[in-house]
Amino acid sequence: MTHAPRLRAEARVGRRYASVGGRALTFLGIAVFTLLALYSIGWTLLGLVAIAAFVLVEHRVARSAWALDPSGLDAAFRFGTRASRAVPIADIAGVAVQHAGGASSRGVPITRAHERWWLVDRHNRVLASASTEGLASADVDAFRAALGVPFAPLSILRRSGELPAELPLHARRPGATLVLAVLIAIAVMVTVLAAPPYPW
Repeated sequence: MTHAPRLRAEARVGRRYASVGGRALTFLGIAVFTLLALYSIGWTLLGLVAIAAFVLVEHRVARSAWALDPSGLDAAFRFGTRASRAVPIADIAGVAVQHAGGASSRGVPITRAHERWWLVDRHNRVLASASTEGLASADVDAFRAALGVPFAPLSILRRSGELPAELPLHARRPGATLVLAVLIAIAVMVTVLAAPPYPW
């Protein structure tokens, strides 16, 4: 017999953005990439990657949902696409919170800040992660209270040397990840700018 969840929250794409203006700026950026794609093969490839990434993120957020089963031995915290992933609540000993700041352009906020929850077991190992992107703040607060486990920011755990095991590099060493991302971005732009323009 299937029981209704104790809590359920659906993500919405509109909640990703800081404002209507922020969403408009995103579509303006896509339009600019589309125009630049007509200039050279380098801009065409970069534009295709940017547009594909935008569509994939929007699609993922639109299908994301969280749910919490009614109390019981088999109760689970469900998340991901249509709340299809599940971790037994009894296995969750705590949550390490990774903060992701919102994007902005020339001081204008575009996307809202959100969190990634790293679910940790009693041996301080990562069980799974769930993103709050697109969820209402009130829903996130309700799940935080209902899980009934300690929450700690990753920044504090990093300083105290208590990071959960099996964290990926971008969560374990964000500074090194940022440097790597900048180097990759520079290499990509050099390649794009070096590509000859189309003959038209």
